[in-house]
Amino acid sequence: MNNESSISRLQTVVRAAGLDGWLLYDYRGLNPFPAQILNLRRGILTRRWFLYVPAHGQATLIHHRIEADSWQQALPDETLDRKVFAAHEQLDNLLAETLRGALRIAMEYSPRGEIPNVSYVDAGTIERVRACGVDIVSSADLLQYFLTWSVEDRSAHEEAVHGVIHAKDLAFQLIHDRLKMQQRVTELEVQGLIVQHLQAGGLEFDHEPIVAFGSHASDGHYAPSKQTNRELERGQCVLIDLWAGFRDRPMADITWVGFAGEPTTEYVHVWETVRDARDLALQLLTNKTVQAGWEVDRAARKLITERGYGAAFRHRLGHSLGRNMPHGQSVNLDDWETHDTRQLLPGLAVTVEPGIYLGHIGVRSEVNVLITESGATVTTPVQQEPYRLGS
Repeated sequence: MNNESSISRLQTVVRAAGLDGWLLYDYRGLNPFPAQILNLRRGILTRRWFLYVPAHGQATLIHHRIEADSWQQALPDETLDRKVFAAHEQLDNLLAETLRGALRIAMEYSPRGEIPNVSYVDAGTIERVRACGVDIVSSADLLQYFLTWSVEDRSAHEEAVHGVIHAKDLAFQLIHDRLKMQQRVTELEVQGLIVQHLQAGGLEFDHEPIVAFGSHASDGHYAPSKQTNRELERGQCVLIDLWAGFRDRPMADITWVGFAGEPTTEYVHVWETVRDARDLALQLLTNKTVQAGWEVDRAARKLITERGYGAAFRHRLGHSLGRNMPHGQSVNLDDWETHDTRQLLPGLAVTVEPGIYLGHIGVRSEVNVLITESGATVTTPVQQEPYRLGS
């Protein structure tokens, strides 16, 4: 995407939202979105800057005088109106002049910091811009139009899914075989097998997978180490959470579970509750009966609460799928950690991963979902029953 088309697309999104403009702001990379959206080239940019994109008309870049040459390199778009300042009073005057006539504009801001993923503009800068007489609204939904998947993204994700599913299969097969032969198997051993397979397939990840036996499965972000490494015993549950992808492409992120021996009645009931909450969320997404991330979380959480496990579901229902790391920047399925009002736009992807953690038992089932015009597509296999390991 070139810079001209980026600004043109910004204007299209602004008009569709019924706003007067979008004011992009950054200082030394504190706000990651402007550089992504504008595809900024290399340049020495050490001062704060603003780019105002009105619904109609010419976009205005406001930057420090000392960085004029750097901005010609970073954003060589000849359609821009470039305004320079040196003193802070000049900056205020330029902002007031540029925003004159605007009533409602978007910035990377979230009321009360409710959505941290987009809350990048500091309070002081918000005050400075409001002094120009404008009402500032969140750019949360606008940003999502720049985070959707391409055809190439979808293809890379599908290949990553194949890799993580194969690694998962190898891991559970190792556990199953060892138990049948009455041989020991440890968390680190299984983790090492998964890592080896993912790397052999050219897949990358920001952290080694979660392999959790027994009570460790009740720790949502447990990471096996030499100090905590556990040998699996019959009667214990198993949880494996792994994620991987290709460089700068969407990741695949899954969680599957099993039980060493015949599952207990309690474990089966917990599993069925997690499964039903997952399937309810998938139904809502597929049928397009929800519009925002928080709605899906609330429905699944209500089911888990009605089954008696509400206090044991301690995290959001799902997160957006990221590039180079599992958590992305777009809408989350969340009415717990935050109240995520962002829209489920076609081309965005999320995980659905309800979990119940009782101390001695931990169960989570995680799948990936791509939002489409017709509803949603589940891009990963869906676990229907826990593995019965060593039986």
